[in-house]
Amino acid sequence: MRRRKFLILGILPAIFLMTFLFVLPSLWGIYSSFTNMALLGKEAANFRFLGLENYIKLFKDSSFYTSFVNTIYFVVGSALIGQFLLGLIIALLIDYAEKKKIPGRGIVYGIVLLAWINPTLIAGFQWSAMYDYYYGTLNKFLNLLGIQKINWLGTMPMLSVIVANIWRGTAFTMLIWLSALKTVPLELYEASKIDGANAFNRFRYITVPILRDIITVNLIQITMATMGAFLLIWAITSGGPGLKTTTLSLFAYRTAFEAYRLGYGSAIAVIMLIINLVFGIIYIRLFRRR
Repeated sequence: MRRRKFLILGILPAIFLMTFLFVLPSLWGIYSSFTNMALLGKEAANFRFLGLENYIKLFKDSSFYTSFVNTIYFVVGSALIGQFLLGLIIALLIDYAEKKKIPGRGIVYGIVLLAWINPTLIAGFQWSAMYDYYYGTLNKFLNLLGIQKINWLGTMPMLSVIVANIWRGTAFTMLIWLSALKTVPLELYEASKIDGANAFNRFRYITVPILRDIITVNLIQITMATMGAFLLIWAITSGGPGLKTTTLSLFAYRTAFEAYRLGYGSAIAVIMLIINLVFGIIYIRLFRRR
């Protein structure tokens, strides 16, 4: 400790900020989930400790189970199948185009990146306009093809918000993959080509093992971001119709800030934290080094 005192002093400001901005609020949220804390009424000034009462009520709440299932669909469809795989494919294509000096690669890169730098709320309004039944861009395009209009937000609301979130978040995964691919030594690829390995085997036995740590971190990041997605869904569907696109983040918001049940809403947030931990453990075990 004496030898590293200067390093410790250097990271103290970061430790303080992390503790003040993340650790303490998290601990406060966990504590409040065991209380009847509220934003209005007598509970706002004189809340009491309830123990596991909020969690018992939560697991008896049908709206919670609907939101939980919606969240799993949204995370798996948007983060894992959509953003992760699509970001990987685009990154591989751009990386290949850069190595072969194929023109137009910068245009593709810019188009994908444009979706990410677009403010989330604006992106939500854009997709809401595109999905509009009467004047939406998608239905106008279907009319040109002679296809009947589709009520996107009425018949397939979850798929609609998943597609919008994939469009919004794929660029982040693409950037991570592009940066990671440049760290793989080209000599390994050249040696594997001499040994007769095809493109798929080179990716499976060289790229993935070398980048497994980056893959794990990337999966955890996009899962957490997708789990907490709020503005995009709110701008497109507001969680409707009914509860068909209400995820746990929207359910927690409505409970805490619309129904003013802060303790109950904190219990939902703690469940979200546990789900994120479960996903993280799965990723770490799946991609751990052997």
